[in-house]
Amino acid sequence: MSLPTNFAPAERLSKEDVQKQCENVADIDLAQSLLDSVPCMSMLLNGCRQIIFANQVFRDFVGAATYEELAGTRYGEIVGCANPPYVGARPGEAVGCIHSTKTEGGCGTTQFCRTCGAVKAILNSQHKQILDVQECRMLCGEKEDALDLRVWSKPVEINGEIYTLFSVMDIRDEKRKQALERIFFHDVINTAAGVKGLADLMNDETTVDELKTYAEMIADVSGTLIDEIEAQRTLSTAESGELHVQIESISTDTILQNVKTQFHSMDCAEAKTIHIKTDAQKIDFESDPTLLRRVLVNLTKNALEASAPGQTITLNAIKKEEQTHLTVHNPSVMPEIVQLQMFERSFSTKGTGRGLGTYSIKLITERYLNGKATFTSTPGEGTTFTISIPTNTQCGKRSDK
Repeated sequence: MSLPTNFAPAERLSKEDVQKQCENVADIDLAQSLLDSVPCMSMLLNGCRQIIFANQVFRDFVGAATYEELAGTRYGEIVGCANPPYVGARPGEAVGCIHSTKTEGGCGTTQFCRTCGAVKAILNSQHKQILDVQECRMLCGEKEDALDLRVWSKPVEINGEIYTLFSVMDIRDEKRKQALERIFFHDVINTAAGVKGLADLMNDETTVDELKTYAEMIADVSGTLIDEIEAQRTLSTAESGELHVQIESISTDTILQNVKTQFHSMDCAEAKTIHIKTDAQKIDFESDPTLLRRVLVNLTKNALEASAPGQTITLNAIKKEEQTHLTVHNPSVMPEIVQLQMFERSFSTKGTGRGLGTYSIKLITERYLNGKATFTSTPGEGTTFTISIPTNTQCGKRSDK
C-alpha cells in the first residue's frame, strides 16, 4: 500500500535493501576518498531519496562518527534531532527540517515540500537525468533555526545502479550580504537623498513657517533612516543571540497608537487607512516595548504594501487564556505558494535581497519575546497576522545567548 504524499513519492527501501546499497558503495574506496575531499556537504542518495553515503564534511556537520550511522536517512532528518531515525530515513529529515515529521511519508511528502529547492533538485535529477541546481530555505530544529542553502543534484552510476550525488553549501552569509547591499545601496541612500532634498529646499525658503515645515519633514525622514538601520542591527544581534531584552510594563492601547502614528507620513500608507478597532481591549502586560513595536510596525508595513489604495489595515488587541493577542489585518489574500514559505529566511515576493521581514518577526517574537507569530489568509476574510504574548509571564527568559 502506497503512503500518501503531497509532492514527492513517499516509498522507502527496507533497511536490508539500504544496507546492501551501502555495501555496494563501500566497496569503492576511490568514491569515498573523492567525496571526503569535497569541501562542501555531499552525499549519495538512492532512488527513494535515502542517504547511502555521506562525506566527512556532512558527517562533521551532523555529528556522526561514520557514514553508516546516516545510511537510509533523508537530508532533513538528521540535524536538529536528539535521536534521529538514521536507517531508512531521508535528507530533509537529516537537517531537522520542521516539516519533515508532519506526515507519515516524511521528507518530501508535505505540502511545504512543493516549495523546497532540495526536493525539487533531487526529483529533477532523478527524472531528467540532469544536473540541477536550486536554492533551498529551511527552518530546522526546536529553535527553528533558518538555513539558506544552495544544492546540487546529479545522477551517477555505481556498479550498474543509478544514485544521486547531492551536495549542499551554506549561503547564509551570501544572503545577508545581499540584504545589506539592498538596504544600504537602495533604501538608505534613497532616504538620505530625501533628507538632502528637503535641506536644499530650506535654503530657498525665507519664512519661519516654511522653514519649520521643512524641519519637521526632515525630522520625520531622518527618523525613518535611523529606523531602517536599527532594524538591521536588531536582526543581526538577534541571529547571533546577542539581542538584549528590556522588560517594561506595556499597555496595548499605547503601543497600537504608536504603531499607527509611525505611518502618518510614509509613502506606503498613502491613500490607505490604518484603523484601531473600536472594541480593541486595553490590556496591561510586560514585554520589551521597543522590540514588540518593531515587530508590529514591520507587520503593518507589510499589510500596507499588500493593500490597494482605499483599503483599510485594522489593528486589534484581544486577551484570551492569559495571552495578549495583537493582530494586524488587511483585506488582501496571499497565494498558497506564498503562505507555504512564510517566515522562511530570504523568501520574498519583492525580489532578490529581500525577505527578512516576516523572518525577523518570527525570530524576535518567538526567541526573545517568549511569544508566538502566526497568520491566517483566506478568501473573504483577508490576511491576519497575530502576535501572541503571555500576559502574566515576562518575556526574554529563554537562554538563547
